[in-house]
Amino acid sequence: MNEKPLIESQQARLVGLLLLASGLLVNSMSLGWLLAADKTIASDVLRLAILVCQAVTICVGLALLLRPALMTALASLTGLFVALGGVGTAVGLIGMLGMWLLPPVDFRYSTYPEFSCSSGDDFCNTAGEAGLMGVTRYGKGAAFADIDGDGWVDIFAADAEPRLHDDWGLSAFYLNNGDGTFRSADLGVSEEDLDANWTGSFADLDNDGDQDLLLVSGGYAGTGRISLYENRIPEGEGLVSITEAAGLEAENPRRFSWWGVSWGDYDNDSYLDFTVSRLYAPALLFHNNGDRTFTNVTEHMGIETPIPRKRDGKNIVWLDYDEDGDLDLYYAGIEAHMFFENLEGKFFLDVTGKVFAGLIPENVYYNEGAPVVFAAAAADFNQDGFEDLYLGRQVEQDLVLFNDGEGNFTAGGRNVGLDVKILAKNAREDIENTMGLGVGDLFDDGWPDVIVGSGDPVRADMDVVFCNRGGEFKRCTGALRDNGNGPFRTRTHGIIFADIDQNGTTDVYQNLGGHAPWDQKSGIDSREKPALFIRNAVNDYNTATLLLEGTKSNRDAIGARIKVLGEETHYYTVRSTQAFQSQNDKVLVVSLGDLDQAGVEVTWPSGTSSKFEIEAGARMTVSE
Repeated sequence: MNEKPLIESQQARLVGLLLLASGLLVNSMSLGWLLAADKTIASDVLRLAILVCQAVTICVGLALLLRPALMTALASLTGLFVALGGVGTAVGLIGMLGMWLLPPVDFRYSTYPEFSCSSGDDFCNTAGEAGLMGVTRYGKGAAFADIDGDGWVDIFAADAEPRLHDDWGLSAFYLNNGDGTFRSADLGVSEEDLDANWTGSFADLDNDGDQDLLLVSGGYAGTGRISLYENRIPEGEGLVSITEAAGLEAENPRRFSWWGVSWGDYDNDSYLDFTVSRLYAPALLFHNNGDRTFTNVTEHMGIETPIPRKRDGKNIVWLDYDEDGDLDLYYAGIEAHMFFENLEGKFFLDVTGKVFAGLIPENVYYNEGAPVVFAAAAADFNQDGFEDLYLGRQVEQDLVLFNDGEGNFTAGGRNVGLDVKILAKNAREDIENTMGLGVGDLFDDGWPDVIVGSGDPVRADMDVVFCNRGGEFKRCTGALRDNGNGPFRTRTHGIIFADIDQNGTTDVYQNLGGHAPWDQKSGIDSREKPALFIRNAVNDYNTATLLLEGTKSNRDAIGARIKVLGEETHYYTVRSTQAFQSQNDKVLVVSLGDLDQAGVEVTWPSGTSSKFEIEAGARMTVSE
């Protein structure tokens, strides 16, 4: 009996089996795990090429298994087939085992770990215990304000839900119970005004001592309305719409993609005015007439914002950049941004070219000359008494512009510790571009810190926290994240700061959630639950809290400048909404350092000043 054909047939089948195994195991998943930084092959072209190679290899393997006689015709390729089959099978097996043992991150989905807190932690996420976890939302802007006037700061969380889901949600009002918990409250705001709601900003528009509400909707969720509500909670009526009575309904017949809103008394007449931004349309400035009505003075006051070809119109920042006692305006944007100098409340002069000359570095990924500012915020980052400006830039280097007090800025980026990792937009590996943004004093040391909510609409990523160490920044993300039992990948937007439990330390709320239009395309539900990071009551510094009430100035004292003469001298400003539509509490936690008492000097928007002493641990309300 001739055994040679039988042996050759078995060899052919073995080669076919190796090729079949190689074709099945060497795929986009195993190769991605082995070769890609994020363990995923994102290129559709490369995926198709791998699929074609798989198909060819599997077909050849099956052919040799079923018709081993074919090996005779392919004898010259035997060595190549054995090498491809053997190596491919080994490589594919390693990749598939790696996939099973260490699965790759699917950045489309957020991850929300369990948090285990101890007395030694700086912060602990207590959103669940606080009663804030009952709703998932497309979280966007957020605000801290004492909505019901009981002396405890409450939360507003915007939900940009465009009625996509059967269980669609609405922006929510959470009233503080005074014991670390919150209760959801229906305050009478209409569902129409909350459709695709992007943010809400609180201010005492009529100087009657309570917080009224301006809502804007649309953003990237679609189009929506601008609406104004007067606070009549003390009268038992909740929040009552005065949109039409205030003269704002004229903006609503054509719906816009409203984006940002911020209050400021630009003419120092003691009534708060406001400005709003939109995508694909110019920003608007409204003057408060003092009788709960507003006049559109955009053109009259010289506010002219261009409409570039691509999306623009991000948030608005009020700051006195030239130290002349009136509020100037910065409009953030992607393709263009604008800076307006306030000329004694009579006109706004465009000084964009002057202010930013030579400050914005050459872009790495975006169009040449584009500022690419997704969110911006003002604070005195180097504590020299002058207001600086943080530019959170999309897929480009974040910058902090240090003010010399004479209207000139110096830019700092990686040289001052802002070592964000920037990559091409929507890259499938870790990115740290600024989407969400919040600025506040995390450790109550008098130096404003920065929280960057990274990621983008189609992916979740881990936030970055920059602690301010004397005007330079160091990463301290672990302060908020280390007690979680896994990665905390989110789509963070609004980030706000307040002492919610009145223990003299600063706490942080984050409004989280994805992008409804992308969900419609992908079939993924990217809604998320919020986070509430409570500061450990043990503080390294003595603090006190200040609430200012204007009389000659606006009642909220927005724009007031505070100088605290503690162990170090520190500077604070009462602000409205900024960053990613984020409104910190107007009650300020101020640092005294190691001192038990410190002097305080307040410069009010009206130009008057106050001087007084404050003791560590005190909660003081100061009237002008």
